[in-house]
Order: sequence, then C-alpha cells, then structure tokens
Amino acid sequence: MMIGHIIMEPVKRFTLGIGGLSRWLFFRFLNAAIEEKYPKDLEYYLDQRNKIIDKNGFTTAEKNGFVGMFFWILFIIFIGKIE
Repeated sequence: MMIGHIIMEPVKRFTLGIGGLSRWLFFRFLNAAIEEKYPKDLEYYLDQRNKIIDKNGFTTAEKNGFVGMFFWILFIIFIGKIE
C-alpha cells in the first residue's frame, strides 16, 4: 500500500502537470493565432484541486489527466519507433 502511494502519486501529479502545461501552451497559441478568449493564467491549468465542473462536464484535473495520458501514449509509441 505504501509503495503504491510512493510511486503512483508522483506519476499522477506528473501526468496532470504535463497535461495542464500542454493545455496552457495550446490555448496560448490559440489566443495568439485566432482570438483572445481562453484563460491565460497558468495557475488555472495547473489547479488540480478545483472541483468546479465546466460546461462540458469535466473538472480541470480530468481534462489534464486526459491530455497527460495522451502524451504518455505518444511517448510509448515514440520509444517503440526509435528502438
């Protein structure tokens, strides 16, 4: 039980952090390229404790988790391609 907490908690936080940072970069690009309508504050994208559900039915952590898992899958595919 303790090992799972020691290993899984940092992996979870890293995945959510990568997802939040990726979403922030993507929306910064959209703000610059199209129009200023997305939040610019990095804290908004990295706030994993916020339980407010948006209009699509997801919390910030759920959206970050989805994007983070997408990057894990891309990383695994990339490692498989370069071996």
